[in-house]
Amino acid sequence: MSRVSTDTQSSQRPVSAQVARRRELRRERRQVLLLQLWRLVAFLLLGGGCTWILLRHGWTLRSSDVMVLTGGAALETSQVVEAAKLRFPSPLLEISPRALENQLVRELPVRAAQVERRILPARLIISLKPEIPVAKAMRQGPDGRERGLLNADGQWIPLSEASPEPLTNIMVRGWNDRKSGQIAALLQQRDRFEGRLKAIVLHPDGSVSLITTGLGRIDLGGEPALMNTQIDTIVHLNKTLPKHLRQAHQSNLDLSNPERPELQLPSPPATKKVPTQP
Repeated sequence: MSRVSTDTQSSQRPVSAQVARRRELRRERRQVLLLQLWRLVAFLLLGGGCTWILLRHGWTLRSSDVMVLTGGAALETSQVVEAAKLRFPSPLLEISPRALENQLVRELPVRAAQVERRILPARLIISLKPEIPVAKAMRQGPDGRERGLLNADGQWIPLSEASPEPLTNIMVRGWNDRKSGQIAALLQQRDRFEGRLKAIVLHPDGSVSLITTGLGRIDLGGEPALMNTQIDTIVHLNKTLPKHLRQAHQSNLDLSNPERPELQLPSPPATKKVPTQP
């Protein structure tokens, strides 16, 4: 009986002030930690909501007026919007600069495109380097004959409403990518023809012909290594051939062997015999 009384008295012994203080400090720390946790959650929710609103409504391209074109390409904003297939309003951060650059190079007569997103204020900076066409061209496409333009490197430029006029009236017929280097070399030396070069014809067998106003049709054959010598021969013949030979219609000059050029003149029309009176 005395043992039970002793245990009860020990369990009811008052807690010391030091222990009570430690308990109180732990309780206060838990309350402060819980308060900070709730503040963090509230801050994240509020920040996330504001970010979502800003992304959806703040950084949004409302119209084409927020597009800035640089680079010197003679293109209207409406042409760039149509080529880029942009729709307004459009969230700025959903636009991929790399994908947009590739799209513009494919659809517009430009050599290169660079797209930069600006956040404050929301806008697109588009720099377009113009592609300068040198000649007109035709090729056989999957849907039939296709018209286009060529740059100084002999590369194909799709024809569109935004395409500028080429620097020359030279027409390249039967264009194919394999002959782009030879075409480029001919276009680069076009001034040596003194404006007489009218067309470059690429044949299915790989041979090349020129159509000129002075010497008519000129067959170069299919050996690109001879081209410089062939052009030298053309320049020489334009200066030395008699005028009546240089201006002969439907003449044909074979320069497949530039060491032995062969000029074929059209046969003169047959004269009608006038019956004589007996």
